[in-house]
Amino acid sequence: MTMHTPRTSPADHAIHRPHLLLIEDDRDVRRILCDELQLEGFHVYATATGEDGLIAATQQTPDLILLDLGLPDLPGDEMTRRLRNLTDAPIVVLTATDALQERVHQLALGANDFVMKPYDPRELLARVHAHLRRHGRSAPLHIGRFTLDRQLHRLSVDGRDLGLSPTELAIASVLLEAPGQLMNREHLERVVWPDQPCRNALNVHVSHLRAKLAAAGAGELLISVRRSGLALLADSTTAR
Repeated sequence: MTMHTPRTSPADHAIHRPHLLLIEDDRDVRRILCDELQLEGFHVYATATGEDGLIAATQQTPDLILLDLGLPDLPGDEMTRRLRNLTDAPIVVLTATDALQERVHQLALGANDFVMKPYDPRELLARVHAHLRRHGRSAPLHIGRFTLDRQLHRLSVDGRDLGLSPTELAIASVLLEAPGQLMNREHLERVVWPDQPCRNALNVHVSHLRAKLAAAGAGELLISVRRSGLALLADSTTAR
């Protein structure tokens, strides 16, 4: 069993970062998918066999499952059926065939969607985000002008959804733990990427976050002070 699970960090207390279960026997595909999904801010637990995937589905409580049908130990039909009996999490099938009959059969067994191999990373991420939005269910948290919906993995300002990626959402939610308080960049990197902090990645995601806030008319809420850090104001009165 191959595990790709970031260590628990303060960010986990700020927001429930989506947990994905990847069941894929191809080592290269598994590694690439894990890297892409973790860069987006997801927690990923990956297995190479069907039996390990079924165990993980009961122990890891995934928010979504990515399932390759061509596993070495269990047929695709059995995997989909048994996973659906174990969890109501969305199941996105990774398949090399576009046969209509196969897709209809998988849907009947409990699959929610399909991504064709070779896959486009943008399409895969779009489908993952769409299913996570549809299956979320919990009360949102109101922080000044912001509303944080942990289950829908969504942050809005003044009622307008910002459309953040999981990493942008993790950054914003950590900053909102102490609205208006400057947070050291190095600390923020360690919180958001506990296993592989990367300043360049932080700069890129903060830039995207700033642009989305500005598009929503709230660009002034994200504060950056050279050599001091970053802060996110809950409203215009929270600066410290």
